[in-house]
Amino acid sequence: MNSAKFFFTLAFVGATLTGCSSAEDSKRAPRETQSPQMSEQPEPASAVPDAPMEAKEKQKHETVRVFYGTDRNLTGSTHPRQFFGTRRGGLSLGFCDVSIPKNHETGKLESPKIWKLEFRENPDKHVVLKSVEPASGSDFLLQLRQTIEESVEVEDSPNGLVRVGGEAFIFVHGFNNSFEDAARRTAQIAYDLKFKGAPLMYSWPSQEKGSIWAYKEDGRTAQWCEENVTLFIEAIARESGARKIHLIAHSMGNRVLSRALKNISQKLALTQEAEPLFNEVILTAPDIDAQVFKDSIAPHIIQTAKRFTIYSSSEDLALKASRVVNSYWHQRLGEGGSYLTVFPEYKQINVVDASEIDTNLFALGHSYHADSNTVLSDVKLVFQGIPANERDLNSLLENLAWKFQSNRSLLGRAIRGTFR
Repeated sequence: MNSAKFFFTLAFVGATLTGCSSAEDSKRAPRETQSPQMSEQPEPASAVPDAPMEAKEKQKHETVRVFYGTDRNLTGSTHPRQFFGTRRGGLSLGFCDVSIPKNHETGKLESPKIWKLEFRENPDKHVVLKSVEPASGSDFLLQLRQTIEESVEVEDSPNGLVRVGGEAFIFVHGFNNSFEDAARRTAQIAYDLKFKGAPLMYSWPSQEKGSIWAYKEDGRTAQWCEENVTLFIEAIARESGARKIHLIAHSMGNRVLSRALKNISQKLALTQEAEPLFNEVILTAPDIDAQVFKDSIAPHIIQTAKRFTIYSSSEDLALKASRVVNSYWHQRLGEGGSYLTVFPEYKQINVVDASEIDTNLFALGHSYHADSNTVLSDVKLVFQGIPANERDLNSLLENLAWKFQSNRSLLGRAIRGTFR
């Protein structure tokens, strides 16, 4: 299915199903379908009712619109947090609005805290998924193009006036993430990067649990959804009108994205297209077999983007656990330090060791891509096309890899040491 047909099909199927479904049907979650079937278009969900104009002026938060693709099942719930479930469903599109409080701290996902006597979400204090609005393919594309066009700005530079903005990035989440988790994280990344363009995400049906059973089930689902993800990211690249398209994957989401890029590379080879579809591809804390990636994936996907950046860390406790679950000898691509995987045969692949970055201990050192100011600042430079040797990084292995300068506190070093 080509990209234009992809959006047309979503528009036609969404309109047809919405027009002929009864009120009783709309309350039922659809049956699981095989990829790439399309889901019916339900009513929007909102956790925060529209406020009067005067109230909006007093709001202490901003709203980030995130465009989504998902193959999660519809639950029938009208609350944004429960709108999509954990079962496999048909491919659907839409938008969701996420609040970012004006006192937001870079890298934080502000949530209610019991010790602050906060028992309910407040958009003026927390990062909240405010609404979910399904859309037909045509409406989705229209809104996406409009957002991208409106983000274009003209700025002064040493070489005169230049156009900036007009870009898009697609975030693919990892294991143990809900639709809500992915939406909040995508909005936070876009806001913290001051991204000029459209933030998008693909939310595949993770089980949203941290058990070994859920981890293995997520691994199977990450393979199941590859055709849907392929359709989505290729369609965005070809139809959005964005000047640049970036991709970001986290943890197990790297398996999802890698398979999709491998599929796209085969299509590019058949059509003999010379130009890559994507600009920057960022693989963060990749929970994928390092040897499999190096031997069977990297050679095929290298032509799909102008540059790849892999962030790894020896302090990632989640990947240490993943190695045990996946057989101790099979190291993960996201492991740093002495396990760092480099790619001397591919100049387009940059490897950055984030082992010395001070990270959130409660996130197991696994979410540094979004909760570390240092890493976020580097991601911003990556999006701008700044090469590694011109960023605040130290060279490793004669420029085969790079490393962040240590910013870890003495307390952080001591606490981390107890988990080694």
